[in-house]
Formats: sequence, C-alpha cells, structure tokens
Amino acid sequence: MAAPKAGTTGTGIKLINSQGVQVVVIPDGTDISDCDKLATAYTSGKNVGCLQSLGDLAETRSSTEYKCLSSNESVKALGGISRGSLEIGLLLNPDDVLGQKELKDAFTNNTPVIIAVELPNKPASTAGGTVTTPGHGTLYYFNAVVSGVTTTIAMDAAITYTATLDISSAIKECPAVADKP
Repeated sequence: MAAPKAGTTGTGIKLINSQGVQVVVIPDGTDISDCDKLATAYTSGKNVGCLQSLGDLAETRSSTEYKCLSSNESVKALGGISRGSLEIGLLLNPDDVLGQKELKDAFTNNTPVIIAVELPNKPASTAGGTVTTPGHGTLYYFNAVVSGVTTTIAMDAAITYTATLDISSAIKECPAVADKP
C-alpha cells in the first residue's frame, strides 16, 4: 500500500490538524482591508503563547417562518447576523508580555483588538532561495472586544488563563500562501 499523501487521512480525505494553530493579536486601527495587508499586520502582531483551546468561530443568522392561514404555503425571512463569543484557553504565563498581556490590557482598558487565527496548512515553499515574502496558513480574522478574563487554579493541574472575546465584525478568511522569493 502506498504511503498517504501529506494532509490526508490515507483515504484521500483532506484534513487539517489543530496542532500548530496560532492566534495573533493585532492592534486596533491596523489596516487589514485585504489579505496582503493582513499578512503584513500578522507578521508584526503579538502571538498568544501556548494555546490550549480556541472554540468556535461562529456566525449565525436568525430566521422567521411565515405561514398562510389560507393555504399550506410558507416562506422564511432571514434576520441579521449574530456573532458568538470565543474563549481562548491558555497556560498562564505571567512573563508573556506579548499576546497574553495584549488580551489583559484590552480587557482592562476596554479597547478593541483584531484577532488573526492561522491554521497550520501553509503550503510548501517554492522560493528555492531567499524568502522575501513569508507565507502563511489559512488566516481567519475579525475585530473583537475582550469581555472577560479568568485565571483558573485547580488541584493537580496547571494554572490556566482564559480570555473571552466577543466577535464584533464579520469573520473574514484569507487563503494559505507559500513563501515567495
């Protein structure tokens, strides 16, 4: 039997493992109007260290069904989009003056942040020489406010830190890009 191709389960089904996901905090007001600008902002953002869990990047739309008394006809109307909350679970690191501090400061100062989530599906480099433009995995990005922070201390466990982010913009996606010379 031939060895499975990278990124497949051996059955030809593509999958992306969660191991290697990165979360980066980008200062509010940074220009992320397109994928190239986001990629630049991402490289200068602050990585949130030792991610334990991320949760769901969720957008939902309510719907209301209207039925006719005079027939069996019905129609549905769609409402506005609601965006969920995201709980970023981390191993507490008081020395993480980058990502964890950014989240703590955003909560304390009531300031919004831009969050970028990078999946570990960066394509193989085709640069063949000096890389001038670093590639990245698929990027999801959105504006958020930090609505809660929790430090959990439990018996026989590591101390964890959780930041609750309320997503306050559309969740946008940029495709994975290989390194470029």
